This record gives sequence, C-alpha cells and structure tokens, in this order.
Amino acid sequence: MNDIKKSLNSILYERTTSPFFGTLILSWILWNWKIIYLTIFISEEKIASNKIDYIINNFSETHHLITYPLLSTLILLTIIPFFSNGAFWLSLKFNKWKKDQKNIADKKQLLTIEQSIDLRELISKQEERFEKLLNNKNNDIKQLNLQLEEYKKSNFNSEPIVKEVPEVSQNELNDLSQKIKQSQYQVDEYNLLIKFIQNGTDVRDTQKISVNLLSTLEAYDIIQKQGTGVYKFTEKGKFFHRLMIK
Repeated sequence: MNDIKKSLNSILYERTTSPFFGTLILSWILWNWKIIYLTIFISEEKIASNKIDYIINNFSETHHLITYPLLSTLILLTIIPFFSNGAFWLSLKFNKWKKDQKNIADKKQLLTIEQSIDLRELISKQEERFEKLLNNKNNDIKQLNLQLEEYKKSNFNSEPIVKEVPEVSQNELNDLSQKIKQSQYQVDEYNLLIKFIQNGTDVRDTQKISVNLLSTLEAYDIIQKQGTGVYKFTEKGKFFHRLMIK
C-alpha cells in the first residue's frame, strides 16, 4: 500500500507541476466553473434531480469539457509567451530610451556656480602642471646643448695633441719591428698571427703564438681583441705591418 501511495503521489506531483497539465487544469476550471460551483455550493434540494444527472443533462457539452480547455492550453503555452517576450522587449527599449533622454538632459544642463569654479580650478591646475613639465623639458634641452658645446670644444682643443701622438709612436713602432726581425722565431710567430687575424681565427687554437708576443702587440696598441681569442689590426697595427714587410 505504501508503494502504491508513493507512486500515486509521484504521478500527481509530476502532473500538477507540469506546465501543460497545470495550464490544462486551469483552463478546464475556467471553462467549467459552473460544474464546480454546482457541486460544492448548490444542494440537491434546489434542483429537480440529483447533481450528477443535472450536470450530465446541462453541462456535458464536449466543447466545454475537452475542446475549449485544450485550445486555451495551447494558446497559453504558445502564443502568450510571444506576447510576453514582446512586452519584455518593449520594456527594455523604453528603459533604454529613458536613460538616453536622461543623458541628453544631463549634457544640456547648465553647471552650477560651484561646479564652474571647481572646473576652472581643475583646468588651471592642469595648465600649471603642463607648463611645469614643458619648462623642465626645455631646461633639460638647454643642459644637453651646453654639454654638447663643451664636448665639441674639448675635442677641438685635444686635436693638436692627437696629431703629435703618431709622430712620437712611429719611432717606438720602428724599434719594435727591428727587434722582432732580429729573431726568426718571432718573425714566424708574427707571420702566423697575421694568418689568424686575416682568417678571423681564434689564436688559442695554436700554441705556436706566445702570450708574450700578443701582450707586447696589445701594449703598443697594434692589435686589439674582437672577441675571445680573435684579434684585429688597429690603425697603428697597419702602419706597424708595413714596417715589418719592408
């Protein structure tokens, strides 16, 4: 019995909570309210026969019992939602229109005296800030121009000294070339170094070039490193090489 009650309750719950059955019951009650009213509120003493016979004779029309409730249910479940969605869409449009009109009115609204004063103060502060930034930039540009002028002057004054350096160094380079030429071993070292420089090869790949030669040539600013173990001739080095091949 408990299982039967549970199953009946489950069926009734599904039927009553279903949109279709709920709407159908409501439609049937609206179309046949007289049957319910007669059953509950009218006694058999006021009618000529019992209630069931009276209902069958007077309220058993098929359209009222079946056709009209079904049509009403279909209308409520299909057509009414379209009208509801349309009304919701119109409501959204109307709310948007109200907001747009409010924004337009706010834009056209004149500022109060206090708001005008605040706005002027804000604009004034922004102008002062901009002017200050502009002055700082102009000062920076002036400082850079002064530094550039000083740099040009210092380079101009140092030119005579630079010209004198090669004249003094030529004698030292000539002495060094003569010293290397006196040793065939050092000449071979130097010639091998020339090949490494021309090929851009790492001098660490050979043990035939001494550290002493490399250090001496670097000290005289004849060669300089391009990378790890790779050397190239400087301007003095090119002059020195011409002395070596004489």
